[in-house]
Amino acid sequence: MNPSKKPCRRIVKTFLVTIGCIAAGSAQAWGLTVSNSPVADAFVRSADPTHNYGGAGALSVSGLIATNGNGVQQGAFDSFLRFDAAGTVAAFDAQFGTGNWTITNAQLRLTEVGAPNNPIFNRGIGSFSVSWIGNDSWLEGTGNPSTPTTDGIIWNDEPTVLNAGVDVSLGTFVNTGANGALTLSLVTAPSFLADIAAGGTVGLYLTATTDSTVGFTFNSRSFGTVLQRPYLELTAVPEPTTLGLVGLALLGLGAVWRGNHGRSA
Repeated sequence: MNPSKKPCRRIVKTFLVTIGCIAAGSAQAWGLTVSNSPVADAFVRSADPTHNYGGAGALSVSGLIATNGNGVQQGAFDSFLRFDAAGTVAAFDAQFGTGNWTITNAQLRLTEVGAPNNPIFNRGIGSFSVSWIGNDSWLEGTGNPSTPTTDGIIWNDEPTVLNAGVDVSLGTFVNTGANGALTLSLVTAPSFLADIAAGGTVGLYLTATTDSTVGFTFNSRSFGTVLQRPYLELTAVPEPTTLGLVGLALLGLGAVWRGNHGRSA
């Protein structure tokens, strides 16, 4: 081979490696994160199974063995949140092209209240689960701890809202028992992602695990400070097929280069 061609070969190899690295890392570089606030949320409690608490400034998840600040058990608590994915899908489509993206990360950001003043809420550190639910037809309602109502979801509605054959767990978590932000990294289950991609409403359900000591209270969408309300953060990157085309083009370029130089060697 002509020694004078060696520098040229090194330059081309360096170029190909550099472009390959750019292509491999482009999914991360081009990622877009969108924050969604709930369009509806509510908590329900076993100790008052016929009343709604959808207008409260807080939500709660509690096991049966947790107690309030006075050592009194206030029943089990579950919480429901619903998000509208239409704006998120529009943002991803605008960034990457219609449907040309994949969600790689989903986080539920909550602000915990470690020692709530209202004695209706239990306290305690423990485990709880977050699930995607397929039924988004529940009503938020306007009730609060001072004035419960009957115009929205209640404890007794859970058997008609939840469906074990459809709903999917997105992870089990533990609260801190103190004031502050809590970030829950959710499992990107296919049914959850498909619901988001459809651009409609997406529901989440939070409940204590079996025999949990959790008494987890956190701010709702009605809380006065906007940044301390719940948020569902979703991150998407371009479809892998886009990067695959870049890779194929690079392989083709490399093959042409090797063919040309093989003949001239």
